[in-house]
Amino acid sequence: MHIYLVRHTKYHNPENIFPFHLPVNLSVEGRAHAQRIAKWFQGKNLKNIPIHSSPIVRCVQTSEIIAAQTNSFVDCDDRLVETCSPGIQGTRKPERDEWKVEDDDPTRESVESIRQRVTSIFEEKVAQHQDCILVSHGDPTTILYYHLLEKELPAEMWKPENEALVISRGEIVDVEIIEGQELKVTRHKV
Repeated sequence: MHIYLVRHTKYHNPENIFPFHLPVNLSVEGRAHAQRIAKWFQGKNLKNIPIHSSPIVRCVQTSEIIAAQTNSFVDCDDRLVETCSPGIQGTRKPERDEWKVEDDDPTRESVESIRQRVTSIFEEKVAQHQDCILVSHGDPTTILYYHLLEKELPAEMWKPENEALVISRGEIVDVEIIEGQELKVTRHKV
């Protein structure tokens, strides 16, 4: 069986704010990228596959574009929601080191909290023995990816120099579960 992790695509953010849970829409580029992701799933002949999405707009829109091309359906699940960071949500990002402002926010949800909720939905879907797609955000997908690899998260993972270490927008992580236990984890940039 396969569980596909997908990070939402690029969103429109002309005010350059920290969006977190705010309802920002996909950009034109993001919509086109979501179409390419949908074609990737079509090329794998994946149709009628359940898509479980964060309820935040940019994930729902990414999910709906994929669903429209694969004759699938979208179900929202709060366990896939973006990191909570109420101290800076909606504020303008600084010109430099925005990643550091996020990391230093004392109201930011802990890595352990994120790990618990995303592993919960992942393990639930494994127990159901049904292929599915989980559409989420940068922190949840990256934290789950490292958890599945049984590796430590990179220090300062959102620092620009570490870009290759995190799951990028629109990236697909194919998690193949073999005989209920063994995992084969493959990243795809579409």
